[in-house]
Amino acid sequence: MAKSKIFGIGLAKTGTTSLNDAFAILGIASIGCPTSIASIRRFDAATDGIVADQFEALDRTFPNSRFIYTVRDRDSWLRSYTRYRGRKLPASQAHQDKVKRLYGTTGTDRQVLLDAYERHDRHVREYFRDRPDDLLVMNIVGGEADWESLCEFIGKPVPDTPFPASNEQFTDNIFLHLLHYLKDPAIVSKISKAPVAYLDTLSVENYRPEYFINESPSKRADRILVKSCKYFGGVPAAAQRLHLEEQFLEEAIRRHRQRKALRPMRKSTFLGKRLRRARQLFARRKP
Repeated sequence: MAKSKIFGIGLAKTGTTSLNDAFAILGIASIGCPTSIASIRRFDAATDGIVADQFEALDRTFPNSRFIYTVRDRDSWLRSYTRYRGRKLPASQAHQDKVKRLYGTTGTDRQVLLDAYERHDRHVREYFRDRPDDLLVMNIVGGEADWESLCEFIGKPVPDTPFPASNEQFTDNIFLHLLHYLKDPAIVSKISKAPVAYLDTLSVENYRPEYFINESPSKRADRILVKSCKYFGGVPAAAQRLHLEEQFLEEAIRRHRQRKALRPMRKSTFLGKRLRRARQLFARRKP
């Protein structure tokens, strides 16, 4: 029997990143945006990606699992999801199919998205109607989440640290910070992977660097800062180009490494493929 797990089954932009951050603080190896059920097996928890779309199949595959349903004010969710979809289009056909199945569209049609949110909400609540002990509903974005509820639900001690609340505005502010100092959307796009078309919608002229410095960082922002350091050849160079303290960047790198350390080692298939290929060639050359 497959080992039970913890699943965050809320839609994108309902606090799934914060939930993953909470798992990390609790020492739970979690994967965000998995692409298949097989990819989830190496982790103790999973959120986003196929999790919300296939939570029923996950329930059957991993019996006795715990499910956390992250919710959000619908209008607030719609604004956030629309902005998110504007800067991150579905890449593969499989991803597009999943997005369309879950949200009704790969675009940003307001009514279609609101209908999708309501449909998913009804689906989750109806599915767990007779199993209330298996489902925890959390409004992280609305500031109603707490360690006590989460830790009691999953059987973990309450940590002595504030509950994470990844700030989506922080992500836009890091884009603005890079645009403010680098003056080149193409470079910012290369570092952050955000489309230039999305970056062009941001109002750089109204940006103030203190907006970025004084906010609580997010996992995505830390990742972009790490990539900035690599792009510019190290912390000192990145600090100079981005007008940031070296300590600020080093802390982002430390948080990023801590998150990666909590992920189980992924099995590398590259060497395995090379080895199999070599064996096949050797076998063909035998007399």
